[in-house]
Formats: sequence, structure tokens, C-alpha cells
Amino acid sequence: MEFLDRDILGGFSRMGSLLWAAANTAVGLLLWALGAFVDRPGVHRLWLLVPLLFVCAALLLRRTRPGVGLTIGTIGLALDLVVVGPSVWPVAVYGDLLYAVTVWGGSRLAYGVVAAVGALGVLGVGGAVLVWPEELLAEGLLGVLSLVGLYVLVFVTPMTSGLSVRAHRARAELERQRAVQVTRMAELDRANAIAAERARMARELHDVVANHLSAVALQSTAALALREFDPERVRGVLRTVRDNSVRGLAEMRRMIEVLRAGEQYEAERVALCLRDVGQLAATARDAGLDVVLSGVEEAGELPARVDAAAYRTVQECMTNALRYASPPRLRVTVRRTADAEDAGEWLVIEAENPVAEPAEPSRTGAWGSGTGLAGMRERTVLLGGRFRAGLNGDGQWRVRVELPIES
Repeated sequence: MEFLDRDILGGFSRMGSLLWAAANTAVGLLLWALGAFVDRPGVHRLWLLVPLLFVCAALLLRRTRPGVGLTIGTIGLALDLVVVGPSVWPVAVYGDLLYAVTVWGGSRLAYGVVAAVGALGVLGVGGAVLVWPEELLAEGLLGVLSLVGLYVLVFVTPMTSGLSVRAHRARAELERQRAVQVTRMAELDRANAIAAERARMARELHDVVANHLSAVALQSTAALALREFDPERVRGVLRTVRDNSVRGLAEMRRMIEVLRAGEQYEAERVALCLRDVGQLAATARDAGLDVVLSGVEEAGELPARVDAAAYRTVQECMTNALRYASPPRLRVTVRRTADAEDAGEWLVIEAENPVAEPAEPSRTGAWGSGTGLAGMRERTVLLGGRFRAGLNGDGQWRVRVELPIES
């Protein structure tokens, strides 16, 4: 079928139109030979071939230039009806040209032709009644209806069929465009999902690596700063370094297992619970941070995502305190509270530690890049919570996270 749509004659017609024009020419010649025409006195029958060839040649342009084709066909039909004919087949072929205009022509051309044919029909029937009133009255109402029916059959029916096909094609095009838009939206959703998952994994990696490696770095720095070799103290430092390394590797292994299994939150449901922050506090104390926890046990059972977010929040606060608190001290308070505005229950986490410099920890340099704070904020916002962090009036760095328990 692709062969039938191949452009020929410089792109002005297609192979299918050429074959269709040839077939109609053959049928017209057959009917001409059989005498399917009105024999007009003084006109040789060979002249009837001129309008036939005009109308059939117009079929070459039915797909690519339907307006030009209709113009050529109109000239041929006028010659046939007024000058040399009429004959049967040019009229039939002209109906196909009208169909082609309504299907493949532009909107203005198609509906303009429909309006013109309708107006000509009304004028033609009215003119016939005025010109041949006696003949039509002799045949009665049946004669008038026969004339109208013939006009509708030859000229109106092809156009109504063409308009129906045009409407179906327009609907099909709209559905195709809608399918393209749905595909684009699906691609955007997929890209957004990938970006969100990458951001989540970045937060998880930061929380896992920063906490344990901060403790390892501090302990290693302390060991290197010893003026005299103290076997017991060095052994304690190495024990802390080993424990943090093992725990960090264990968490990394669980994350990798989740990625291989395709389950986003399974590792958090299994491993990350607020009641396990006591282990984090023990590790931080080994690294030299004075940690005070209150209200953790009273928090009770929490939804998996809230539990994991609370754990990560406390972990990040300890990591920041290990790096920036001076003196190294941290107080973490956890409590459940009711919100009077939405009548819901919230988990509130507050962490305070002293700082040596009155600067914003989110800036680069000695105060870090702010990745941990950004991760806490993103995790809180994703759960529909509220996050605040900054210096208070007495030189304390304070982090306050509020998480809706029903999220």
C-alpha cells in the first residue's frame, strides 16, 4: 500500500489518484461507447470525450490539490452540461471531486463548497420550476421531487459522506494528540519520580555516611593529637572507629538490598526506629559528645515513615553537634502533642547545642554545606510537617521538627 502513496508528477498527485483517474476514464469511455449520454443536435459524439477527460484528469489532484481539482472538474462539467452533453459519467465523477474537497480540502474550502452547492441547488430547482413550469406541472409533485432527489444524490450525498469522514478524522487526530500528551505526561511523571528517588537516596546516603564518618574522623583526630602514646585510650578510639564503620557498612548493605529488591521503604521499616536512637547517642558519647535524650520512650508507636524521619532527624542533629558544638553538648527532646488547628497529633523533636561562632551553619566553609539541614527540611516537608532551624538568643543552635503522626 505504500506504493500507492508514492509521489509522482513532481509531488502534485499520488499513485493512488493516478490509478483512480485511469479507472474512471476507462468506465467513462465504456459508457460513452454504449451511448450513455444525451445526443445534442449538431454536436459530434467525439466532443463528449473532452469534458470526460477534463473531469477525470481532475481526479489526479483529488488528494493533494482538491481545490484545483474541483475547479478543473467544474469546467469539464459545465462543458458537458451546457455545450456538448450532458452525459452520465462526468456527473458521477464530479460527485467524487466534491467528496475529495470535503475530506482533504481546507476547512474554509470544504465548508465554502458545501454552502455553494446548497445555494446552487436551491437556485437550480427554483430556476427549473420557472423555466420549465409546464413540464414539471405535467409530471406533478413527483417530477419536482425527482429533480431534487437527483441533485441530492449526485452532489449533496458525496459531500455529506465527506464531512462525516472529515469529522471522524478530526476526532482521530484529537485522540492521537491526546495520546501523545499522555505519553509526555507519563515521561514527565517518570522523570519526576526518578528525581524524587535520587533526592531520597541522597538524603539517606548523607545521613548514613555523615554520622558514622564524623565520629570516625573525630576519634581519629583525637588519637593523632595525643602527645604520649596511651594504649588504653588508643584501643578505645579504635573500638569506636570499628563500631561506627561496622554500623555504617550495615546500613549501607541494607540500603543496597532494598534497591535490589525494588522496595523503597523496607529498610526504613525494618531498621530505622526512633527508639533505637539510644545506640546513636552511645556512639556519639564515645566520640566525645555529651548527649541528653528525653521523651524518646514516651513517644510510643509511630507510623513507619514518621518513625524513620524522626530517627534521621535525631541522627543528623547528633552529626552536626559532633562537628560544630562548642562545648560538645546536645540535648534532644521528643514529645507527642495535639494541634488545636487541625485536631491532629504531632511528633515534636527539638535539639539544642551551643555553638562557638554566631554564623549560619548552612553557609559553606567551617560550618559545612548545609546538606544535612536541607535533607531534614525535605524529609519534613514530604511528610507535611514543619521545620525550623537557627540560632536563638542565648547562643544555642536550635532545630525544631514537627511531624504529623497520621501521615
